[in-house]
Amino acid sequence: MGSSDIRRQVNTWLGDFEYALKTNDKNGLKSLFAETSYFRDNGAFTWDFRQFSGRDHLISILLSANKDIQATKFKLSSYWPEPQVHQGAIGSTSLSVLEAFADFETASGKAVAVLNAFHDPQSPGRLRVFALYTRLEDLKTAKPPTANPRGNGFTPNHDGETWQENHDRKRRYDDSDPEVLIVGSGQAGVMVAAHLEQLGVSPLIIDKNSRVGDNWYKRYDSLTLHNPLEMNDFPYLQFPKHYPEYLSKDLMGQWLAIYTEYMDLNVWTSTELVHADYDQESNTWLATIKRANGIERILRPRHIILATGGIGGKPVVPQLPGLSSFKGEVMHSSAYTKASDHGSPRRAVIVGAATSAHDIALDLYNNNVETTMLQRGPVVVVNMDTANLAYSGYIDPKVPTELVDIQYGIGLINSIREARSQAYHAKATQIDANLIKGLTEAGFNVGSGVKAMGWLDLFLRTGGGYYFNKGTSDIIIKGGIKVEQYSRLVEFVPDGVKLDDGEVIKADLVVLATGYQNRKAEVVDWFGEEVADKVGDIARLDEEGEWSNIWSQTGQRGLWFNGGGINQVRPGSRRLALLVKADLDGLITPRFRRRPKTSSSASQQEPRL
Repeated sequence: MGSSDIRRQVNTWLGDFEYALKTNDKNGLKSLFAETSYFRDNGAFTWDFRQFSGRDHLISILLSANKDIQATKFKLSSYWPEPQVHQGAIGSTSLSVLEAFADFETASGKAVAVLNAFHDPQSPGRLRVFALYTRLEDLKTAKPPTANPRGNGFTPNHDGETWQENHDRKRRYDDSDPEVLIVGSGQAGVMVAAHLEQLGVSPLIIDKNSRVGDNWYKRYDSLTLHNPLEMNDFPYLQFPKHYPEYLSKDLMGQWLAIYTEYMDLNVWTSTELVHADYDQESNTWLATIKRANGIERILRPRHIILATGGIGGKPVVPQLPGLSSFKGEVMHSSAYTKASDHGSPRRAVIVGAATSAHDIALDLYNNNVETTMLQRGPVVVVNMDTANLAYSGYIDPKVPTELVDIQYGIGLINSIREARSQAYHAKATQIDANLIKGLTEAGFNVGSGVKAMGWLDLFLRTGGGYYFNKGTSDIIIKGGIKVEQYSRLVEFVPDGVKLDDGEVIKADLVVLATGYQNRKAEVVDWFGEEVADKVGDIARLDEEGEWSNIWSQTGQRGLWFNGGGINQVRPGSRRLALLVKADLDGLITPRFRRRPKTSSSASQQEPRL
């Protein structure tokens, strides 16, 4: 089939789709979708991050939402690639899949749709869509800053006021409040702040650390990113060409400071959020913050965004039998820097066996520390090159990063995601067969994840339980780093760990690489139990298959979360900023608002879309 025929078929489908939406034609829509079909939306139809499965269900949602959204002007995109056919699958069935991009408008903004379809002569347009992804791109109410403003770029508050004085005065919020308070100046915080600025919204970032970048600087010295540079670009500013493939934690810290300066973001360092209460009448927060000098101040932002961690927040410190009797040093992995900073230990035990445990074990080994891992459960392990196969689109210089981002968006439709994760993990297991065999023989429990979906699924589901081999696995296989199963532990004793056969693994350092609590724990600390219960868990797969409460609305109006890998935060931050702006402008009506997880008045509320 020629490209002109494909374009004609897609245009026919788009025209029929728009007409069916406009006329509320359920049967018309039914003829356009496969019986097994899926719909994922990021803000365009639902003002939220949601997904729906089954033709009847998604048609019902589309028709209901469109009464307010009023989607129109569907056309093949002039910005995104032309429609093209590639090999794909619906579940376990392989077939030729047509991918097409369409621009459209709504009553409030502009959006893009991605269609995955197959040829069907029985359909009016000879296409049946089995996966539809829609994404909000812009708002008609957005007021971006003037590009290259004439003159000096500011209006003096009084005669003689300089640009710097004007700039500093605005940043102090002496007689005003920021519209959005962002907690955390890591990649999630600065990216969403940059997007908000471009939408004409005033954000303020606060961070308890003394400088931007400390969230990276203060981590263990051997830390590097575990994914390549190409997938980690920031919005509005790309990395310099001389940066290496895998950025060290110090380079990341430097980059955050550079980005903050370049984008002219307002960051108050050495500033902590103490507590915040929501005023239902004014739809504002009363947020108490504490500055470096110990003075507290109350800010009244309309929205608060927590950008304090990707998957987890506060460290998990389990109660381990006999640990209080251990005479050496005990620390959580979040406090580890390098071996020499911890008394130059001779022998160490690491509780845990995922990424942090491996990285710390390698640093200890390289510093001549006899190291043993206590593995608590199965861990998925792949070589770094094998892991990068999952990022192949980002690494291909001919494929724009933003194209991979939007294709990742449709790939997060749960059924598609699960099938692709299983296929990738099966391939990875074959490629890394020798690695897995060697680890197993060394006593390491190599896992396959949930339903054999490997690390791609675990990242979204739990945030841990996997490792990309950067050398530690090879040393384990050679016997340089020992592995014991946690099930063999009897108790900690003053000089180490006692196993079930009576052996004592000697140690003078114990590192708890035991992960982090769900970020809900932070919500309890800052906002209280009631708000935390309204919101629920953060960054876990929800009942629809979305990453719960990340970038989306939450059960508490005005409270948002940002986080994840940089390639996720980059597109997610844009959608989050758009949703915040939409709420500021009164565009999100009650029927589109997310309901609290627990609410005594839920039965009295208008049913949610």
